[in-house]
Amino acid sequence: MKPRFRRCTARAAVLGLVTLAVAVGGATAGLQAALADGVITACRHKSGYLLVPSPGKACKKAEQTMIWNVRGPAGPAGPAGNPGPAGAQGEVGPTGPAGPLGPSGKIASIESLNGIACKTAGDTAGAVSVETEIDGAIVLSCEETAAPPPPPPPPSGAAELVLNEIDYDQVGADSDGFVELYNAGDSAADLAGHAIVFVDGSDGEEYLRKLLSGTLASGAYLVVSVDAQNGAPDGVALLDGDKQLLDALSYEGPITAATIEAQTYDLVEGTALPASVADSNTAAGSLARIPNGSDTNDAATDWAFTATTTPGAANVAG
Repeated sequence: MKPRFRRCTARAAVLGLVTLAVAVGGATAGLQAALADGVITACRHKSGYLLVPSPGKACKKAEQTMIWNVRGPAGPAGPAGNPGPAGAQGEVGPTGPAGPLGPSGKIASIESLNGIACKTAGDTAGAVSVETEIDGAIVLSCEETAAPPPPPPPPSGAAELVLNEIDYDQVGADSDGFVELYNAGDSAADLAGHAIVFVDGSDGEEYLRKLLSGTLASGAYLVVSVDAQNGAPDGVALLDGDKQLLDALSYEGPITAATIEAQTYDLVEGTALPASVADSNTAAGSLARIPNGSDTNDAATDWAFTATTTPGAANVAG
């Protein structure tokens, strides 16, 4: 008697598929390969059964090809795990070729070297001395320069002028730079004959000066507009009418032998300001005495970078 067949539901079709695959040897290998691959290809017979073809075989023309994934769709990605430890440092690559030589420097005359900063054999600050012998020979020597003594402390009730703030580097093109003077004393200061002198650290020479006049009251500020050089190193000095050094700051490196009107000055007070404490061309700010007006005659203690410029007002940290 011929068996009767009926169409199966999707669940019954799958069960029938598995039963058929096990029953037929060639289909068993095809189903195992399909499960391993993650995709099942079957032939739907007109009777409603799903048949797994043997490897390399295709469905007959009268059969409908059906394909589906063994697994469902992928779920959402889980949270990122903690980063792993850093790998070992790679090997140092070979040194690249040397770059071309830069342009050679030029001097107007050999005499122009006289007085520029130098280091003696004992690694102390000095100045170049140029001497011409009777026979025309020129002798260059580096002679040690004694730093001028610091100015005496002002008497009680006297004016006490200090360089209080400087903004020499701005974000983008340099503009709106300034130097602020502050009278930390108890009486007004006569500024007649005083000057703020700017020194180029590459040769220790004055490159700009701002003459002062008038008076500055006790506790008052004087803001001088100037775009000073960007350091590495450079410096600024405050001189009175008798060429006495009242205050100084050497920034982005020490300047210990600055030449101003043929006199040599040390622009470092106590401990030099570290080169890392500098005005910035990527963030607004300035170098300032923190606390405001504080002068312990030690640059590293008195000066700091602040992101808040306060021309004409008390300095603030931060």
